[in-house]
Amino acid sequence: MAEGLAAAAAAAPGRHRRTYVLDRAFQLKYAAVLAAAGAVLAVVFGFWLYQAHVQATQLVPLDAEMRAVVERSDRELLYVFAAIAALMAIALGLLGVVVTHRVAGPVYVMSHYMTVLAHGRYPRMRTLRRGDELKRFFQVFIQAVDAVKAREARHAAVLEEAVDRMRSAVARAPELAPSIEALAAAARERRVALQADDPEPTPMYVPATHGPSSR
Repeated sequence: MAEGLAAAAAAAPGRHRRTYVLDRAFQLKYAAVLAAAGAVLAVVFGFWLYQAHVQATQLVPLDAEMRAVVERSDRELLYVFAAIAALMAIALGLLGVVVTHRVAGPVYVMSHYMTVLAHGRYPRMRTLRRGDELKRFFQVFIQAVDAVKAREARHAAVLEEAVDRMRSAVARAPELAPSIEALAAAARERRVALQADDPEPTPMYVPATHGPSSR
C-alpha cells in the first residue's frame, strides 16, 4: 500500500500515469485464466480446421510436385493457426488485466481508506471513475464512513456536554475530577479525529466530487 501511495504522489500534478496492475495476484490470476482459455479454444478449433483441410486435400489426386506444394502450404497454415492462438491468448490476457483493473482499482482505494480509518483519521472520500465496477458497493462504503463520522460527532457533543455539567458540579463533588479529565480527553480525541484530514492523495485518479451517485 505504501509503495502505491508513493507512486501516486510521485506522479506529475498535471498528468496521471495509470497503473493497470494494482493487485498482482488477483489480476494476473484471472488474466492467465482468460489467456489459457483463449489459447485452448484457438488450438482446438485451429486443429479441427487443419485436420479438415488435410483430409480434403488428401481426397484430391495430385502428382508428387503438387503434393509437395500442398504439404508446404499445410505447414504454413499450421504456423498461421499457432500464431492466431498465441495472439488470442495475449489479447485475452491483456483484456483480463483491463477488466480486473476495474474491480481491483475500487478495492485498492477502499483498502487505502480503511488504512486511514485505522490510523484515527477520516479519508477524503472521492467517487470512482466512470468505467469502474463496484459502484453501488463503494457508495454503501462511503455512506457507512459518513454515518460513523456523524455518530462520532454526536458522541463528542454528548461527552462535551457531560464534561461541562460535571465541571459545574465539581465544587460540590471533587471526586468527579478524574472522570472529568478522562471524558474531556475522550471528547478531544474524537474532535481531533473528525478534524484530521487524510494528508495522502487518494491512490487513484478519480473526480473530486463527493455525494450520492445517481442510480
